[in-house]
Amino acid sequence: MTTLQPQEVINQRYQLERQLGQNAGRETWLAKDLQQENEMVVVKLLAFGGNVQWEDLKLFEREANVLKQLDHPRIPKYRDYFSIDDRSLWFGLVQEYIQGNSLREYLAQGHKFTEAQVKQMAIAILEILIYLHELNPQVLHRDIKPSNLILAGKEGEARNIYLVDFGAVQDKASAEGKSFTVVGTYGYAPMEQYGGRAVAASDLYALGATMIHLLTGISPSDLPQDDDAKIVFRDRTSASSHLVQWIQKLVEPTVKKR
Repeated sequence: MTTLQPQEVINQRYQLERQLGQNAGRETWLAKDLQQENEMVVVKLLAFGGNVQWEDLKLFEREANVLKQLDHPRIPKYRDYFSIDDRSLWFGLVQEYIQGNSLREYLAQGHKFTEAQVKQMAIAILEILIYLHELNPQVLHRDIKPSNLILAGKEGEARNIYLVDFGAVQDKASAEGKSFTVVGTYGYAPMEQYGGRAVAASDLYALGATMIHLLTGISPSDLPQDDDAKIVFRDRTSASSHLVQWIQKLVEPTVKKR
């Protein structure tokens, strides 16, 4: 796999600035779009071969196809999709860059969110989910967690929350195919998702688990569970019982009770 370097121009258009993330065969970069007055964009790259197989490529292409159809002010806009073949085969997906920090970064710095802030963020995320779930075909994100939520804007100003990384996305068409890839993140993904049966309420579970993390400062995978596999968190937060009960409903292990 060719290693990419800052300042390198790929696809004769995108000048790489700095790497934002990396995991097996995938790299995410902040880049300048040289054809659009050096506007900053996010370029996600997938190197085909090695650990990266057809299944990964299908997910990557699905992400591009779904993003193309989305139009919501708090989902980064799709810009471009390309492949480059220079000794190794790269696939690239380009999106609008949202300036801000992920909720995971805030949590890592020990930032404490107030109940009012958590409520506000929950409402904002629910608005995005309503949009996705009401599309035809319906779109499930399947990986809502603090690292995929970007808080934009400065402290003290009106701040917006953006939902990013549609790498685990499922649309109805793909759900009806026979093969499925288990995606999601341990602690945030509900049980039915591991059986390949994600539904709209699966995204709600992940939202609830995210809110638990924001209120307690503890990852849901590190919190105890009771005999019914429910996350036990009430004793770790001073949030109102009304909010706690609402979150408990979201993280019901049984889909029907959610």
